[in-house]
Amino acid sequence: MIPRQGHRWFVAVELLRRSSAGRPELGVGERLEAPGVAQLERARARGLSTAVLTRDRAFYGDDADWLVDRWIECDTVDPSAILAAIGPLGGTVAAITSTVDGFLGAAAAAARSLGLRGPTPDSPALANDEAALRSAVTSAGLAVSPWVSVSAGALALTSAVGYPCVVTPVDGARRWDAAVVADDHQLRELAARHARRDTYGRRVRPRHRLLVEQYVHGPRYAADGYVTEGEAVILAWSAQVMTLPPEFTEFALTAVRQPPTPGAGAFVGAALAAAGHDFGPFHLEFVLGPAGPVLTSLHARPAGPGAQLCVDHVAGVDTADVAVALLLGESPPGPPDEAVAACTRMYLVSHTAGRVREVSGVREVASIPGLLVAEVFTDVGDAIEPPGTPAGYIGHVLTVGASPEQARRRAAYALDGIRVDVEELQAV
Repeated sequence: MIPRQGHRWFVAVELLRRSSAGRPELGVGERLEAPGVAQLERARARGLSTAVLTRDRAFYGDDADWLVDRWIECDTVDPSAILAAIGPLGGTVAAITSTVDGFLGAAAAAARSLGLRGPTPDSPALANDEAALRSAVTSAGLAVSPWVSVSAGALALTSAVGYPCVVTPVDGARRWDAAVVADDHQLRELAARHARRDTYGRRVRPRHRLLVEQYVHGPRYAADGYVTEGEAVILAWSAQVMTLPPEFTEFALTAVRQPPTPGAGAFVGAALAAAGHDFGPFHLEFVLGPAGPVLTSLHARPAGPGAQLCVDHVAGVDTADVAVALLLGESPPGPPDEAVAACTRMYLVSHTAGRVREVSGVREVASIPGLLVAEVFTDVGDAIEPPGTPAGYIGHVLTVGASPEQARRRAAYALDGIRVDVEELQAV
């Protein structure tokens, strides 16, 4: 489709690429779309033309081509470059947004320059800097675990908050080079690995700084929703299960509508206000420590693929449609007509680096009651990594149930039926 002059444009600044089945035979159930791609589809349904700005067009291949009227390469971390790139589009720009950490602030600044709806630029929530976020939340009197920010290249690196501690990049959405470390040796090993990383993709270079924070014992949760007119609307609460140390990535989540503790809603609202997030979707994570909720992360965007589908199912709303409605000044949907009690996502992970020798069982789990999705992201011959980077996830299943326990049992049953045989790489 070639948009005509006078069209209204919905502009996305970068997209999150979803992991998908390694080949059609390795996936059953619904096709998952990343939040940004789903928003493009909802915008298209309203008659808008769609443009995606990116630093690296080749990064996306042809996965979202069917929803994108115009791809434009530009410096997507520079608001002035974004504004210059959309100038020749013609017609009217109705919305500029992003669903990808690292580009949220630039998109918000560009939107504000044109008088469009969006979160206030330059807030800690948009800084893509975990240290800046924690400083703001701490200044507001909310609980965060003791932390320091250090250079990944520092000599004789040690933890000022003791051990065990959680170590993640201050940028990169805590998805890269994350671990629970027990001593100086493990900390320095992780720091050296991160210092060698030269990109997060899309030609984005890491800052090579690490957040070192004290490990807080307690159950972990996420809250997902949106902010409108200064009020936080929480659509779902998710109980999270992390991989065992030294790895530190999400292994499973179960989304429900009920908060885990009576004060959780107030804590989420206060954290959003402290971080300056005043418009649009959010994904916030916290630990219920001995003294109450302790913030672990906050993202001014929807939950990622899979997790967003869990939120949709338990909330009974289309969160991508909500996001687009807010950006266009429409009223968000009212109370849900239909919702499930619980939705679980479990990941298939490998705990060693290696090469895939065989994959089986995906089609066989399709008949499990409540199964929404089962996918293996890798295929025979592919190299895989242990958890700690996005490449450490090799598959997932999503199930719904009449209770959290039923949804989790169904997910565990499905995951148990899938086999990915990995040949461990030999050290040289």
